Amino acid sequence: MRHATAHWFLIHLKRPVQAFFKMPGAKNFGLMLIVFAIIVIAAVIDLHFNYENPETGGRLDFVTATYIVFALLVFESPLPFPNTWITRLAFFLVPISGILLLGQGIIRVGNSLFNKNLWDKAMASTYKDHTIVCGLGKVGYKVTRWILDLNEEVVVIERHEDNAFLAEVRSWGVPVIIADARRTEILESVNIKEAESIVPCTSDDLTNLSIALEARRMRPTLKVVLRMFDMHIAENVREGFDIHTVFSIADISAPAFAAAATRAPLDHAFAFGEGDERSILTVTTFTLVPESILVGYTVGALEDEFEIAVMAQHCNGEFMLHPHDDAILSAGDRFVASASIASLNQLANLTPPTREYENYRRGRWPIKTKKG
Repeated sequence: MRHATAHWFLIHLKRPVQAFFKMPGAKNFGLMLIVFAIIVIAAVIDLHFNYENPETGGRLDFVTATYIVFALLVFESPLPFPNTWITRLAFFLVPISGILLLGQGIIRVGNSLFNKNLWDKAMASTYKDHTIVCGLGKVGYKVTRWILDLNEEVVVIERHEDNAFLAEVRSWGVPVIIADARRTEILESVNIKEAESIVPCTSDDLTNLSIALEARRMRPTLKVVLRMFDMHIAENVREGFDIHTVFSIADISAPAFAAAATRAPLDHAFAFGEGDERSILTVTTFTLVPESILVGYTVGALEDEFEIAVMAQHCNGEFMLHPHDDAILSAGDRFVASASIASLNQLANLTPPTREYENYRRGRWPIKTKKG
C-alpha cells in the first residue's frame, strides 16, 4: 500500500511539478515567483505597520493585512485607498505582479497542453533508472509494452511525428520525444546519465549502431541492448564494443529486448498467447552461493515453495536436464528456472542470477541470508 501511494505521488504530483519547472523559461518563471513572493510578504508587512484607514484611523493586524493582499490580487479591496505613498505602492504592485505571474503560468500550462513534444521532453528529464527505447516501429512498440508489463519505466525517442503508434504509446503515460536519437543533446534530455539501459531498435542497423556508440560514449557503464539485422555485424559489435545484441523476428525479440533492458533477473523471455491472454515465458540461470538459504533444498521443494519450474541443473560438472524432485541443490550448483517475474525476483534475493555473479562477489548484488 505504501509503495503504491509513493508511486502515485511520483507519477501524478512530484514528476509533473518537476517537469513544469524544467520547461523552457523555467529560470525566469522561478525568478518571477521569488519576486512575487517578496512583493506579497512586503505588502503584508507594509499594510500591517503603515496602513491607516483615512476614515476611521484604524490599523490592520497581520491576518487582516494578509486577507487584504489576497483581495488585491483579484483587484478587490474592502478598504479605502491609503494616504501614504509606500502603502499606495503596495496597492499597485500586488495586482500587477499577480497578473504577470498568472500570464506566465497560463503560457506554461498552454505549452504543456498543446506542445506535447515539449512537455514529454520535460517529463522524460525527470526519469531515473529507466529504459530508453529508440525507434517506435513494430519492435519498439512491443518492447515498450513489455517493459511496462515488467513494471519498469520507459522513455521513447522516435524520429517521425506521423508514427502510427505515437498516440497509443503516449496514452500509456510514456513520454515520446520526436527527435533524432543520435544527437547528444537529445540523449541528455531523456536523462541518459541516470538511465538503466538504452534499446536502439530502429529499422536501420547503422542508425542503431550510431545511437549505441554515442550512448556508450556519454556513459560507458550504460547497458545497451542493440537490434541488428546483419548477424555478422552483430557478432562483431558484441565482441568489439561489449554491447549485448539481440536479433530475431519481431514477435520473439520484443520480450527478449524487454528482458535484457530491465533490471528484472531475466536471461531470456518469449511471448506466448494472444491478445489479453498473452503472457511471457522466462528462462534464468542462477548460481547457488554458499551463503544462500537455498543450499540443501531439493528441486521439488524449491519448485513448490517458489512456484517455479527447474528445467536443468549443473552439479559437480554434470548437466542434468529436468532433474528429479529429490535432487539436492548444493553450493556451487547452477540451475535453470522458469517462473513469473515475482518468483524470479524472490529467487534473485536469495541467490544471484549467474549473469550477476561477479556483481555479487563485488558486493553489488546483496542477498538475504535469513528467512523472513
